[in-house]
Amino acid sequence: MHRIVVAMLLSGILAMPAVAQTVAQKDRIAKEELTTLNDAQAALKVAEQNGAPQFATSLYNEALARLQFAQQNWSAAKSSTRDQSRLWALEALWASRAALAKARWIGTNSAIASLQADIRRRGGTANVNLADEPADLALNRGGTSKERVDFAQSVVDAAKAAGGDQVAADDLKTAQQDLGTARKILTGNRNSESADYLAYISEMMGRRALYTARGNSATTQLPSLQLQRTQLAQADSERQAASERAQRAQAEAQAAALQQQLAQEQANRKAQQAQIDQLRGQVEANRLAIQQRVEQDRAARTQEEQAVDQAYTRYQAALATGSATDIENARRQLEDAQIALRAVQSREQANVSSMAAEIDALRTQLQAAQDQKSMTTDLLAQRQAELIQRQQLLDALRQEREANLAARTQLEQQRNASITEAQHRRAETEAQAQAMQQQVQQAQAAAQKASDAAKAAQQQTAQAQAELEKTRQQLAQRDAEAHQLQVQQELARIAATRKSDRGLIVTLPGIFFDTGKSALKAGAKSTLDRIAKQLKDESAARIAVEGHTDNTGGTEKNLALSDKRAQAVRDYLVSAGIPADRITATGKGEGEPVATNKTVAGRQQNRRVELIITQ
Repeated sequence: MHRIVVAMLLSGILAMPAVAQTVAQKDRIAKEELTTLNDAQAALKVAEQNGAPQFATSLYNEALARLQFAQQNWSAAKSSTRDQSRLWALEALWASRAALAKARWIGTNSAIASLQADIRRRGGTANVNLADEPADLALNRGGTSKERVDFAQSVVDAAKAAGGDQVAADDLKTAQQDLGTARKILTGNRNSESADYLAYISEMMGRRALYTARGNSATTQLPSLQLQRTQLAQADSERQAASERAQRAQAEAQAAALQQQLAQEQANRKAQQAQIDQLRGQVEANRLAIQQRVEQDRAARTQEEQAVDQAYTRYQAALATGSATDIENARRQLEDAQIALRAVQSREQANVSSMAAEIDALRTQLQAAQDQKSMTTDLLAQRQAELIQRQQLLDALRQEREANLAARTQLEQQRNASITEAQHRRAETEAQAQAMQQQVQQAQAAAQKASDAAKAAQQQTAQAQAELEKTRQQLAQRDAEAHQLQVQQELARIAATRKSDRGLIVTLPGIFFDTGKSALKAGAKSTLDRIAKQLKDESAARIAVEGHTDNTGGTEKNLALSDKRAQAVRDYLVSAGIPADRITATGKGEGEPVATNKTVAGRQQNRRVELIITQ
């Protein structure tokens, strides 16, 4: 279909002789063209969901601008404008695909960098060097058609050198053929819109192959890094567990020594009554210490269970709407929370074992004292009551732990099933948006296998108590950063966004207003309602509304119109719930264009309202 639509539209631009078409042929072509527009919209949406506004800013902005022009001029009165909108829809489709491939590549690089930092923090070594590229890469294609064709050829050559033939051989072959056609068109000419179009499509095909090849290369690094991080975490946990076992053994030895000392003192009760009373106090203090330790462990377990529950919630949310980096961060947080919970559970089990050993020792001592009649009846009854009390506490603690473990096991099974289902839905959604379905499924299978292996290894370890507090602080910081990133991503789903030294800039296109008017359209109000919903609870955010126009009409008239439009947007945001003291409005007129005013598309981009959001 790509070849059919390109041939039809280029024939119109080159003014070749028209061939009479039947109604059926026209309907078929119209349906194919509409499919191209729908495909471009879907591709841009998938790129946006995978972080293209953040990781592939320049490509995403190009795709968005072309798609907006195509949508606005799809049914234009002039046939040349309609033809141009068809070409821009195809350019938007390929630019979106290239932005998606780059976002996945750079997102994988970000995940690798995070893993390496974690490994180094735990004392390991990780020095994986990966190719990189700025998100807002400046695309200087040149001033003539020949320079743009040569620029596209350099991108295709780079894709081949990076192994693009192995992941997108057909695309690179098509791109090379299109560039050959462009050079033929340029024979004797310096510039040609047809050659420019073919060069742009070829460049985007080359970029998609280049970024896909680099992304696949980066993905192969993830399993070994994840395994290394898990092994380091396990080693830390084992060292902490060994230290706790040594401390527990020392405490048990001290308790046993106290019990032995008490038995010796009871043999000479009359002569050493004062010492017996002192030992009795020590035994009671030891019992109270054990009870306090049980209560502390119970409170710690409850706290860690809540942390695991919260980590599960964040992981499920990341699987539903987050990027690859969000999912990896949420998964690591869940693993750390589970390790910490298992450490508390192991400590509780050790306490139960220690209590059982103490009860057995006390029971043996009482039986010996009863046989030897070395205790008075009252003291023997008191010690038997203490034995019964301790046994009841131990039985209650065991029942509580068994019930808790059964409930947590059932809950974890349910959550694992829910997460598996969420992963399955995400995999299905991504599969529909990718041309390379088989490669992605293999990568997901490898990632799942590595994840299962990591979980199996983590079940044998316990997280150190000292590491737990630091992990909570990191979680709090990550939650704050994730919230700010989520707000930015939500705004990016509503309108075009970009970061600058001034802050986050949200661009509202000129289609919010009728020509020469400052009254908001109904569609504009719907978009502003969504923006207000994201910003009205962000008390630290400050919003500067700036209106811009093209150079059509007088300078003073454009300045006044831009100011009225900025005021209209500000007033509506205030009415939607954003406090007035957080919003300002200014008209900039035609003085700050973002594109050329010599073309329809450029003037369309210049007619805009921008929201500059700062903290």
